[in-house]
Amino acid sequence: MLASSARVLRQPALHMQRMGLRTARPLLFRATTPASLFGDEVPNPEHVPQPTPNRIKGSYHWMNERAVTLLSVPLLATAFVYGPHAINDMLLGIVLPVHAHMGFGSVLLDYFEHRRWPVISRVLKYALFGITGLAMFGAWRINTTDVGLTAYFSRLWNANKSQKTKE
Repeated sequence: MLASSARVLRQPALHMQRMGLRTARPLLFRATTPASLFGDEVPNPEHVPQPTPNRIKGSYHWMNERAVTLLSVPLLATAFVYGPHAINDMLLGIVLPVHAHMGFGSVLLDYFEHRRWPVISRVLKYALFGITGLAMFGAWRINTTDVGLTAYFSRLWNANKSQKTKE
């Protein structure tokens, strides 16, 4: 009885040891030293040409996204604290569609890259510009001919409450 229980206890330990050795060093990563990959000529990152910063081609894209995000925080806080105000509503009508445009543009850039989907990426990019323009136009119309964005969203938020009080 004692010998069989000792064998049972030893077997899982050997099994785990074998699995550990197999998974600790897969074949894919055995020879990944730079010399084994590139031979004697190891690439030096200092000699790789760096593109010049260009605002049109997107080198400032990340910084612009963060700036628009940081601009939206005080605008939304002002709308919550002070309520409807014409200047704040106009700025929200510009910043929020631009923020959405940049976010959806990043999604399109990630999932429909131009090299792989040249026609679809171009169509979706132009559709995004059209939708952003329509969103800005709609925000302008709400701000100039109606109550303004802050009051409009306040009405939408409280619409269910006002229907319950009427009943």
